[in-house]
Amino acid sequence: MNPQGSYGTRLSRAFRMQSAPTLVTRVLQKSTLAVTELRCDQPDFGRTNHIPREDAYLVALQLRACPDHDLYFDGRLTRPENYREGVTSIYDLRRDPVADIRDPYHCLMFYLPRTALDALAAEAGTRRPTDLRHRLGASVDDPTVRHLLSALLPAISRPQEAHPLFLDHVVLALTAHLAFVYGRMPPVTGTARGGLAPWQERRAKELMSASLTEDVPLSKLAKECELSVRHFARAFRRSTGIPPHRWLLHYRVGRAQELLRGSLTPIADIAAVCGFADQSHFTRVFTAVAGTTPWRWRRLQQTRPHPTESPYAGRQCHR
Repeated sequence: MNPQGSYGTRLSRAFRMQSAPTLVTRVLQKSTLAVTELRCDQPDFGRTNHIPREDAYLVALQLRACPDHDLYFDGRLTRPENYREGVTSIYDLRRDPVADIRDPYHCLMFYLPRTALDALAAEAGTRRPTDLRHRLGASVDDPTVRHLLSALLPAISRPQEAHPLFLDHVVLALTAHLAFVYGRMPPVTGTARGGLAPWQERRAKELMSASLTEDVPLSKLAKECELSVRHFARAFRRSTGIPPHRWLLHYRVGRAQELLRGSLTPIADIAAVCGFADQSHFTRVFTAVAGTTPWRWRRLQQTRPHPTESPYAGRQCHR
């Protein structure tokens, strides 16, 4: 068995790569989940190395069509079906999957151990899911998997800008989707449909805003609010209209606007104080939220005789 999990370095070895870009999270207690990007632009790659058997799955999003390859499960040849761009493929790591690849390939591999599926069921108070239903070697068109994994591509290319709250949010949603759709996990009944209690919303926002330069995982926010991770994420969105990572981005931009308006502090320093990876990261996020660059926003405030309050500053930024 594989005690460390088939992602990152271990998975890159199977594809004979020195390293592979990887995002890792432990949003579900005692379970490591990860997304690894694998790519080869040359034809005739050949056979992948064996991956140590474990009770886990690799769920792949095919970013490039790769019809010309063979698959082997437990040493038996299986002809692949429907390996077009954008499809989803599931590999059971108990079945010793090996690929003989002749086309160039590019995919994201989501590492999903059984412990994560069990933890999700335990948090939801429902029966654990069965094995993920899939037909060996056959890919399917799953828009939800495609949307969620594609959302992680910018984070993989710029990991220093990937906030844990965003990664946790996407991975949790992906795990729940796979558990319900492919694992036949029973629907959750009796779950409260409302948002957070006032004290829970206040506590979550206090934690996120207390130190903008430190990363607070979704699991810590949920624990402080005495909720499961999945319940907290859904309730926070009902209360505020946006997920926690989006609220935090707006709060950071609001704090940056206060500093831009009230001082001549260099923009690079403001970016660091507000928790952005660098000035480039700050500029991209600020522009997306405020509609203009930090430099232009500051100039605009200086030319106004009576500056108006930013809609993202202070307590108003969460709406």
